[in-house]
Amino acid sequence: MVPLLNIHTHTPLHDGEQTIPAYGLHPWLVDADWKERMADVERDVAAHRGGSFMLGECGLDKLYRATYEWQLEAMQAHIQLSERLGVPMIVHCVKAFDDLLRLHRQAAQPWIIHGFRGNPQQLAQLLSHSLYVSFGYKYNRDSLLACPLDRMFLESDDTALPIAPLYEQVAGAKGISMEQLATRILSTTAALPLSV
Repeated sequence: MVPLLNIHTHTPLHDGEQTIPAYGLHPWLVDADWKERMADVERDVAAHRGGSFMLGECGLDKLYRATYEWQLEAMQAHIQLSERLGVPMIVHCVKAFDDLLRLHRQAAQPWIIHGFRGNPQQLAQLLSHSLYVSFGYKYNRDSLLACPLDRMFLESDDTALPIAPLYEQVAGAKGISMEQLATRILSTTAALPLSV
């Protein structure tokens, strides 16, 4: 059986799952001391050199109480680190896609929008900017159906659920086998620059 990639999780993996470590400062943790926390991220990255990893989860969240100016600054710091290291980012974005797309113009490395629940029009906008999306257990079915397999990932995020049932749902919706879906996602992952 092909391993099931869980691109973004905050919980222990289940049998048959694999993930890619990610290091970053979540926008909910951005406060007046964010620069010191960002130094911790850089230390974590330095300790993981030689292995596969990504930056994140980082991003922008206009609904959270963290000062938005600080979130923008922290996101720019993640972008600079991503570009310097040549690794992708897992991105959290709530009500801030205009700013996110503006920031993305300065990036060459891949970005994966995690937990995507937007509509097909929003999906088309993200895809037109060469972004990837990751779907969790809550998703817009029309967007899932419209998303090309080579731009898609799956995740459990902060649920304790195994990823296998989500793979089953998505494979059924796409009209392919679970093994075909898992193989396609692993192929997409293999094309990402994940190590330095």
